Amino acid sequence: MNKTDYKKIEYYLYNYINIDKLIDEIKDGLINSVNVSGSAWRKGITVCNNTLENQVIKIIENKKILEFKRWQVLIKKVLSFLLQKYPKYYDFITQKYFQKKSKDEIERTLKFDFKKQKIIKDKLIEFVYKNAKMRNLV
Repeated sequence: MNKTDYKKIEYYLYNYINIDKLIDEIKDGLINSVNVSGSAWRKGITVCNNTLENQVIKIIENKKILEFKRWQVLIKKVLSFLLQKYPKYYDFITQKYFQKKSKDEIERTLKFDFKKQKIIKDKLIEFVYKNAKMRNLV
């Protein structure tokens, strides 16, 4: 795994809680970027790129939205697995990435020293990487 993949995985972990919001922002940007006329719901003889139909297609086929959704599904499955098999790792990932707690707070609540936190973090990132690679996300 290279550094870019590592950073990408961390980005999606840190933003997992906000993925729906990020998707909505992209959708709003697409909708607001196109001036739709009152007759946009129907296509005339000349094809117009500002039809409502074309806007919906742009939203559905947007690569960034698709990527966000695929990462969201992957992380949800990883979290489900961790919750069932390794609850302490699940607690770690939720505190570190979702609640954005400091290393000191994590040490107090989970009793993981800094060295163990680094080891667990690297193991979790590697686990997510292997799953992401199987799904062609990295």
